[in-house]
Amino acid sequence: MRRIGQHTRLERICRMVILCSLLGWISAPCFGQHTVVRDAGGGRKLELVYDASGQVVETRTVDQAGRLQVRVEQEYRPGFYVPQEIITSYGPDGKAIRRVSRENYDENANFTQEVITVFDESGKQTGGHTLTHDPFTGIYHCARWNAAAQQYQTEKCPAGEREGPEAGELKELTQAEAAKQVALARQARREEEKARRIERLTPIQPPITTVMKEVGVVLPAALRPGERVSGSVVEDPEKYEGIEDLKLVRMELPFESQGAAATLGGWIFEVAGESPQRADGPVAFTVPRGASEFSVTLRQVGNPAHSVSRPVSVAEASPVEKPQSSRAFETSPLCLKGDFCRVRGRFSGDSAKTLIAFGSRPARIVAETEDAAYIGVPELQPTGMTHLIVAEGSLVAALPVVVGELSFSPGSRDLHEGQTLLIHLTLSGPEDLPDQQWQAGTFPPGASLERARSLVPGFELPRKGSEGVILLVVRNATPEAISLRGSKNQTFAFELTPDSFERGEFRYKFVVEAAKSGGFALRGTVMPFLAPVGGQQFKKGVGSRQ
Repeated sequence: MRRIGQHTRLERICRMVILCSLLGWISAPCFGQHTVVRDAGGGRKLELVYDASGQVVETRTVDQAGRLQVRVEQEYRPGFYVPQEIITSYGPDGKAIRRVSRENYDENANFTQEVITVFDESGKQTGGHTLTHDPFTGIYHCARWNAAAQQYQTEKCPAGEREGPEAGELKELTQAEAAKQVALARQARREEEKARRIERLTPIQPPITTVMKEVGVVLPAALRPGERVSGSVVEDPEKYEGIEDLKLVRMELPFESQGAAATLGGWIFEVAGESPQRADGPVAFTVPRGASEFSVTLRQVGNPAHSVSRPVSVAEASPVEKPQSSRAFETSPLCLKGDFCRVRGRFSGDSAKTLIAFGSRPARIVAETEDAAYIGVPELQPTGMTHLIVAEGSLVAALPVVVGELSFSPGSRDLHEGQTLLIHLTLSGPEDLPDQQWQAGTFPPGASLERARSLVPGFELPRKGSEGVILLVVRNATPEAISLRGSKNQTFAFELTPDSFERGEFRYKFVVEAAKSGGFALRGTVMPFLAPVGGQQFKKGVGSRQ
């Protein structure tokens, strides 16, 4: 048995030697700590020093005379995704140090510090700078070596690379420009509705199959008796779960076979006292009086037996307690793609009569009351500054907003147990917010703070009159499958200020560690604690601005 074991080990060693020979690494052994020499061109050599685990811990560049030119040292800290690095450059003699650069990273591979020192021939420091970075705020601090004072002195960091124009004022619209935007948005909405409804109901061909599918009825959270409101029927109810100021009523519908009969276009929405309405468009009704709840029903077209009803509760507040909204419209200065924005003002409650658009691109009105509309940001809307156009009754308003986007790269994917994956988080858009739109505030008030504290216990609002903050929270939605390295209770919380976006969009990297094989999910929430913005307001057909 001993001979067999020895023979096996010998075979492994031979295979390693053969592999090294094939790779051209015949100048040194290929196991344990070792050095590999390669040709770097121009008579120079590159020496790579490996530790016992096979990682490169040092790289040396030497000239044809064997003089050391550059040394790169890498320190691998336990639990860190990337190594710390020191780069040392030498003078012509290969001994005198001319420049040392140190770069440090946190456990999630985020850059934290760079220190560069420059020396003269006598070894005296003559220059250098430091750059430190707080990954959780995105803020950089810089200092430069003052040779006369023999110390580092703080200075303003150079601007980072930014795409597009610098943040600034959005040009106001004229009456004619606002009217043009409204006309273009109405035309785009008509085309969208035509495309959605062009497919007519088709006969169901045998054999008939039935699949149960969960949908949701999205309504305003505060339903006041006697108030006109609007809602939507959605096929992705999970997207609307837990959204501030919205109520989600889940239903399971039996979709049959194929064609439009298997879509919401084949269903109607019913509330007592209202005519049936198509389920694939906005639905509007008056909240019943004198009852603590009422029923909403989804019924299949041409097959009344297929129907599902669910109860909906009514707020205890009486109509006289309803918030009094002014005729002026206002909204948050930051709207996120894939999320929902609230517009406050005086509405009819019937969203089919309201137009809201980002420039000329119409937004879907998910729900509406007589004092607020809740809109989805179109996926194709570019990030950056734009006008939020609101057309209601005889009024048109143009509100200056910034469209932002939170993204993860790569997105969710299947991992093997024990595997790690580096995720790049990016929040873009807030770098375009003008200074005056960074004023502290809450919109909508009250509930926003409540929601923030449910995500980050102890969160405090910025003081009135100070700069606002943007709260960014990333949660692990599948803690049984993965863990987030360096997180607190599987959550990352970032409180971002204007300085966080001084060098452009906010970026953060973190490591996902798989506890078991399979997929995983991350949940990102962006809450701007910024004062609401108003805007220009016009009356239709009137040349003067209100």
